Amino acid sequence: MAFEPALVREFRYRSARLDTSNFRVDFDFELVGEDVLESFTESISFTPVRTPDDVDWARVQGLVVLLGAVLGLSYFKAAAPARYVIDVEGMTEAGVSYLREVLSHGLAEFAYRNGLPGLVQPEIVVSVGVAEPWPLDAHLTPSGDPLVPIGGGKDSVVTVELLAAARMHPVQFAVNPNRVIERVARVKGHPLISAARTIDPHLIELNNDGALNGHVPVTAMNSLISLVQARLVGFGPVVMSLEASASEATLFWGEVPVNHQWSKSTEAEQLLQDVLGPQAGLSAGAYFSILRPYSELQIARYFSNLREYHPVINSCNRAFRQGVQDARWCANCDKCRFIFLILSPFLAPSALTRMFSDNLLDNPDQLEGYRALLGLHEHRPFECVGEQAESMVALNWVAHQEEWRGHAVVQALRAEIPSLGEAHPELEEQVFGVREGHTPMPTPYDTVGGVLG
Repeated sequence: MAFEPALVREFRYRSARLDTSNFRVDFDFELVGEDVLESFTESISFTPVRTPDDVDWARVQGLVVLLGAVLGLSYFKAAAPARYVIDVEGMTEAGVSYLREVLSHGLAEFAYRNGLPGLVQPEIVVSVGVAEPWPLDAHLTPSGDPLVPIGGGKDSVVTVELLAAARMHPVQFAVNPNRVIERVARVKGHPLISAARTIDPHLIELNNDGALNGHVPVTAMNSLISLVQARLVGFGPVVMSLEASASEATLFWGEVPVNHQWSKSTEAEQLLQDVLGPQAGLSAGAYFSILRPYSELQIARYFSNLREYHPVINSCNRAFRQGVQDARWCANCDKCRFIFLILSPFLAPSALTRMFSDNLLDNPDQLEGYRALLGLHEHRPFECVGEQAESMVALNWVAHQEEWRGHAVVQALRAEIPSLGEAHPELEEQVFGVREGHTPMPTPYDTVGGVLG
């Protein structure tokens, strides 16, 4: 029989079973109507670098409880019921508040695209009672080598190389790394460790059988996985590669901003920093993005000089679909178009054509995709792409470069947007000025990214 989301009354986060001998966690979830309608188990296996006796299990447990609540969104969204019940001990009031924000904003795109009446705002019930928060005087500021989550693209490469140039010793980390990530990680020989996440295959069956489906805040999930791994090993902070551009809304749903990249935004970073103290006894310095003050174009300019990485990076989402082990740029999606565009002011057409196996700015079939990036469609693409201002500045620059100006897409857009022929100092200031209001970084990390400005 087909799955009927309307029959589900509540979602239950039933357990987080932490195996301290095997460094593995199993999470149990249920969708409940008159009876239990569906049940799921998700597992994460971490890299065991230490012996169990050397691990700060109390802080790990606090992170694990919160991690399970956020991972639960993958299963909750199958029906998006009106109640989210937590049956697991250890969730603080701060953890509940964080979960409420992730449900609301992290599933905003899901709600919009599924035609829900508004943001997802279920009643959150902690059936076992909320836990006491960690006292302020017990909050830990992690020391040791930084753990850098990597995804195979340019941003995390820049973070790793900035830290290495500052004579730190970055350790790369990936969840379910494929061959793309492994190739990128090997370029400079910085160590790579990983965690294996196994989503319950029954969820895939439900998605094909009538369940609601859509975007979930993957970065929030991977951030918490990274924090657990860092504490299991005793590393320093988790250093992310999230740029200023991620905070721009994809569209407005009435008065409500909907951001495909919400869990990469400054707001999401701040919320996670704020919950770490009461939930797991960690200071805000345990998690931050070193690229937060900078735009995608600033990062692309720095990356353009890291030529040894050019043949191996890939952030096209089609290369990271479930079951795909190795793939190149598809050269026909919004992510490919955007990365090609922001690298074009700094690299020759021949270099980018080798990287993407196509010249996207000289292919008329790409024109509509570039119009969307420039804000000429109803809204920006639901994809991890930068601000409209960045796309406009990049296109303006290449429209004035001899080697790019004659390309088909550049010519077409210049004819459509006469202002591309003019200087735009206000947009350049917006894109290349260091952004204010970003989350603070502890010393010595607060000066590492200065070369990007």
